[in-house]
Amino acid sequence: MLRRRAGTTFSCGRFPGVRMRGSLIAIGSALIAVACSSQKPAARMDESGLSRLNESQMEPVDDARVEEGRAHDAAARARANEADARARLEVARSERSVAEAQLKRALTEKDLRKKQYASKDQIAEIDDEIAGAQDRLKATDLKLQYLQQMVSVAEAERKLAEAHVVTAQALTEQAKYRAMKAGNAPQAATVNPGDVDRRVASAQAQEANLLKEVSQRRSNAIDLYNRWQAADTHARTLARPSTMAVPPPTSESTPH
Repeated sequence: MLRRRAGTTFSCGRFPGVRMRGSLIAIGSALIAVACSSQKPAARMDESGLSRLNESQMEPVDDARVEEGRAHDAAARARANEADARARLEVARSERSVAEAQLKRALTEKDLRKKQYASKDQIAEIDDEIAGAQDRLKATDLKLQYLQQMVSVAEAERKLAEAHVVTAQALTEQAKYRAMKAGNAPQAATVNPGDVDRRVASAQAQEANLLKEVSQRRSNAIDLYNRWQAADTHARTLARPSTMAVPPPTSESTPH
């Protein structure tokens, strides 16, 4: 049972001496502090201090900006490569439909010859055609799997290139801070170097993880490529000419 004592101290059951007013004030103060901290915007680097630096002091910043530009170019190329990979996949799907239709026609032809009581030589001839069509379809299926994997590789490489852009941007910010710090620009005092370094480290870690993913996907693509080539060689004598070249996954793109 709640009972009043002298002053502002209250007791409640087995918890005597709880100072309700002090607790409420403390809780209220904490809530206000949390609200204020959550509303505080992220600090932006004041780059006006760069104007105080000479050409030699600005050289690291200029180099970082060049690398950032290259990263953007590499990301654009990666997006184009991904689009090309998807286009090759669509062509392969069409080729697969053609190979499937050829097999169906050969099977239909065999049924027709049987109904017409064709000779053994004629049946053997169509059996060879069916076997060839099956080999071509198998090779086309493996080609399709390989190209699907190459789309996965291209997608991962595009994400890696975009992550490298983030890393390059973080390194540019780091170079700006260090240049202003070395040049005794007062604007450097407004920057938290720990935040700058953490951003660089986080971006580099993300990029490293994506690089591992690219390597794994490319390794899987190489295995599929070898299997496709073996099947294609087996069916080559009856294979239709390819409508487009499909490159092997021999090189691994790395953002620069």
